[in-house]
Amino acid sequence: MISKRIPRLICFTLLAASISCSKTEENVPLTTPTAEITVDKLVRKASLRNQEIPFTIINESGEDVTALATFYVDDEAIVGSTFSSSSIGEFEVYGVYMDDGVEITTNTESFSVIIPKRKIVIEDYTGTWCGFCPRVTGALQSLAQETDDITVVAIHETANSFPDPMHFNQVQLLKDVFDVEGFPAARINRTNNWQVPHANSDVISIAGLDTNVSIAVNSELTGNELLVQVNVVYEEGSEEGDKLVVYLVENGIIYDQVNYYNQDTTSPFYNLGDPILDFEHNEVLRKNLSSLLGDAIPSTSALDEYVTSFTVDIPSDYVVDNLDIIVMVVNENNEAKNSQHAHLTEDKPYE
Repeated sequence: MISKRIPRLICFTLLAASISCSKTEENVPLTTPTAEITVDKLVRKASLRNQEIPFTIINESGEDVTALATFYVDDEAIVGSTFSSSSIGEFEVYGVYMDDGVEITTNTESFSVIIPKRKIVIEDYTGTWCGFCPRVTGALQSLAQETDDITVVAIHETANSFPDPMHFNQVQLLKDVFDVEGFPAARINRTNNWQVPHANSDVISIAGLDTNVSIAVNSELTGNELLVQVNVVYEEGSEEGDKLVVYLVENGIIYDQVNYYNQDTTSPFYNLGDPILDFEHNEVLRKNLSSLLGDAIPSTSALDEYVTSFTVDIPSDYVVDNLDIIVMVVNENNEAKNSQHAHLTEDKPYE
């Protein structure tokens, strides 16, 4: 018998109905033909405790030979092509199968079994004309130095005769729903007011805690068409009224910012000018891919994946390298239960 180890010949395909961005109706997304994202790997990067983890092998001819293979997890053969673990940790898997009398051994791939951790959503209602708005920007910069378990969205608005080139067209609807009146305003998990002085402890105390739901994001860009795929899994099943919110944000937008803290020696924006010239604006909300307040998540059993996808055309004035995808699972009261963020074309696993 000849034994042969070959390069990666593994294909893991995720398939879902594609949903386009709905700009006029809040609960009825527009559907488009089925789309798929194919990922070149044997196993998804992360799964939950006791969740079924499928392994797949596609050979050089494009044939699915999974049923012919024996899979080894941490060098121990398993029965069948699925695996699960009640314990968290890091694992390795490879497959072995026969092809015309030759024993083929795939590459070895690693994967994780995890408990979902909560990423806290911080939404910053702001404007370039708003001299007090750098206060929240500074708080977010400080917060980011303490934790990665946050997802930030900056929602800009034009005010009267003071234009903001990053104005989000549906900002008034968000302000009405989340009771935002004056600027600046910051919300934790959409519904809770992050009160002055925007203490880090308000967020750190709840960021990164174990939770019941996890989100994975993958995307691909063809020309100016973006396809975003979202996977959601619950440890204990979904709750009635849960929704999926998907936004597109842009970083690195340069535009002057009015600054009332220019003379405040305690501010990180002290002596930077008023306005601050060529100020860098990040996490700027550009588009909603789902309905603005979210699309209904169908009833999903514990540890079963809910998979869906969205398509949107990227305007030519957006800098593609600076775009991120923001995803939230929210309850019927629009409070964020968990969130995830990923760069364009990044394969972001469950965390």
